[in-house]
Amino acid sequence: MTLVKTPHYALPLLPCISINETETFYKALGAIVTYKQKVPNNYIGFSLSGIEVHFFAMKQLKPAENYSTCYLYVTNIDVLYETCRAGLKSLYNKVPLKGVPRINPLKDIPAYGVRQFIIVDCSGNYIRIGQPITKTDSLIFTENNKAPVTGTPLAKAYELGSRLADSHGDFEMAARTLDKALTNAEESDPLNLLKVLLLRADVAQRLSDTARFTELIKAAEKLLVSFSPAEVEEERRLFAELKS
Repeated sequence: MTLVKTPHYALPLLPCISINETETFYKALGAIVTYKQKVPNNYIGFSLSGIEVHFFAMKQLKPAENYSTCYLYVTNIDVLYETCRAGLKSLYNKVPLKGVPRINPLKDIPAYGVRQFIIVDCSGNYIRIGQPITKTDSLIFTENNKAPVTGTPLAKAYELGSRLADSHGDFEMAARTLDKALTNAEESDPLNLLKVLLLRADVAQRLSDTARFTELIKAAEKLLVSFSPAEVEEERRLFAELKS
């Protein structure tokens, strides 16, 4: 077993139902096996983007009841995200977007100070992967003894909807929150309106609501053309990913 030689570090140790299934899953993400044993305990270790993540077998584990998680900080998140998406598509013949396993979209979350995506693996472990970006104060919550800062209704709805969908996995509540915001949407805030439309389309896709997804994608596409490509580069990427 080869570990990164630093003065201090933490190594995630997570449960899994099957070592062999876990090995197949993480190899699809581009991970390299660094250690594997069968006795006295079934165990495997990987290096994913240079970070060690280890697993022990726990056959009675139920993915829907698994609350294990870890956070991996990387410096090449866009490349890693595309590698993971491509690997999962190759493994499952499609990119898994809902249920277990799945991969959540890559996006900036300024209130957390990260650009991140989440992988829920075949045993239900939440692998959060992020790259630091400039942090902004929350528009809706008091954090670190700082009161929420001023923001438009759509900006607040986007932050709350993103937290519900991307961090908490509560797609139904996220849908209700975003739908309420869209009902009262202000045309004077087009960029945040576009962000809310794209997030709501993503949530509709995860809820298998095809009709709502189609409606939202059409609305987002119509709004996109009102911006120059440079103004909405990230939104165009998300739009293309949703349609793919």
